[in-house]
Amino acid sequence: MGEWCHRDRGEPVAALGLKPAELSVLAVLRHYCAGFAVPERHGWIAAISTALTAFGEDRGPEVAVAALGVIQSVRRLRRSSFVFNSADCATCAAYVTGHERLVLSALRAVARGQDTAAHAYATLLCEGADAAPVVRALGVLIDRAFEADDAVVAPCPAGARDRAGPTRH
Repeated sequence: MGEWCHRDRGEPVAALGLKPAELSVLAVLRHYCAGFAVPERHGWIAAISTALTAFGEDRGPEVAVAALGVIQSVRRLRRSSFVFNSADCATCAAYVTGHERLVLSALRAVARGQDTAAHAYATLLCEGADAAPVVRALGVLIDRAFEADDAVVAPCPAGARDRAGPTRH
């Protein structure tokens, strides 16, 4: 367990019914977040490595760049810290924070063509800012990460409220 494992980590990832490609995208996003939170850990290397392992040499680099685009678009619009769980801690990685949940909910809504829901989740994620850049970035990520057999169609279960506190991982 890492130094943050004592805090409320959120809800179990297993409760979301994520597909393997979604779990991989979540891991890539978490590695990028760790890279911004603690730059000397070089989280971007782990993010790219995870994308290459999960999506292969052809799609992996595109997924890595698209995931970074999502994180960067959120970073430009949020005023407060984005709370995430570490991909490197098995205990923490088994949970999803409220902020991560909003990203996943927006991702699923974009994939299903539910523009109103996608913008609503992204606007919550961006603390009321115009979230159109985030929705566009999620669309690019979906195009790169998910093939027809990876379809992201399962809805996120109810209860998407953000339980995350002010601690940043």
